[in-house]
Amino acid sequence: MYMISIVETYLAQCIMPDRKHVIWIQGPSRKGANMSKRVLDKISIIAFTGTVGSGKSTQMKILASNLKRKGTKVKLSFLKTGHIIAYFLTIILAKMLIGKRDDVSPIRALIEEKPHICRRVFKLWLGLDIISISLKFLFGIYLPLKLGYTILVEEYIPATISNHLYLSKVTGFTLRPSSFATTFLQKLMYLGPAQIIFLDAEDIELKHRWIRRKSFIERDDYLKFQRTILLLISKRLSLNKLLYINTSRQSVKETNQQIMKQLIESNSG
Repeated sequence: MYMISIVETYLAQCIMPDRKHVIWIQGPSRKGANMSKRVLDKISIIAFTGTVGSGKSTQMKILASNLKRKGTKVKLSFLKTGHIIAYFLTIILAKMLIGKRDDVSPIRALIEEKPHICRRVFKLWLGLDIISISLKFLFGIYLPLKLGYTILVEEYIPATISNHLYLSKVTGFTLRPSSFATTFLQKLMYLGPAQIIFLDAEDIELKHRWIRRKSFIERDDYLKFQRTILLLISKRLSLNKLLYINTSRQSVKETNQQIMKQLIESNSG
């Protein structure tokens, strides 16, 4: 609860007023999803956030194919924590201090085995991550946007802020709401406002998907953080109504139909 109150204070102080709503979609839609190119052309950036394994990459690629068939110029991108420079720092530290672990990611291994080291280097890591994200934003999102592309991006600014807050929590580093990292990311969001789609699934379904794709098993506290803090930030930063979709009991096609239908409805006004 303490971390949630910190984030709520941050959102109230640093981000836009709470005037957004959420469209909650828990089951498959039985209606058709006829695409309206005129409506979808109003959206310049569509961001997919949510829990690990909920189908973000899959749905982003399907949506890109749909838009391209209608003649829309589409650019696929991603903006994830631990990118480029920060990633190499993580890899180097993990190899030097821990060695290879196949059960968790390098940054998770560092947190679990060398928490004191993580706390000491977190500020450096955060600075490198901000630089990396800025470069990725410039070349992968902002410039293509100016060239007339519709940007489909995975994770994006809300997930970056959420991950920074989570890592600061588990490493014991105090990341204040007024810090440069959080305010700077907010400014990037203003340069590239996005319609945000939050995908989720039940824990047991997520674990099955992680096993099928042979990815790392995520910790329960991280999933909880995504369903609370990330969801809250995504709601506040979404250009229009946040679209929340539970993908547990439906096919990939049904999820795509829901996304198309709700994108049109929420942006047709």
